Amino acid sequence: MSIETLKIPFKGEFIKEGDTILETVLDITNAGDLTTATIKMQIYNGSIKLIDISNGNGITVNSATQLTIDEVPFANNNFRKGKYLGDFEVTDVNGVRKTYFNVEYTIIENYTK
Repeated sequence: MSIETLKIPFKGEFIKEGDTILETVLDITNAGDLTTATIKMQIYNGSIKLIDISNGNGITVNSATQLTIDEVPFANNNFRKGKYLGDFEVTDVNGVRKTYFNVEYTIIENYTK
């Protein structure tokens, strides 16, 4: 059994250097009640942490089974083109922590400066 890879942006979408990164809505039905959980996503470029978000700090819990990875304004998108890796984990109200996805975060080059 292997862990699923969550590719951001989703198929048919893209993120360019310096652009606003639109919010991403996720439905997660196998993680228990997200409203009582601690949710965390980190993305790295090698050993350098680029993204470190959690409930109330980049992640908004919408319901027991849905969350939003919040929009990143263009002024805060200083990511260079590349493919970055990380993971997404949920710790339930009982303290059980599980990694639900590997994350592959791809930024493409923006030619207009």
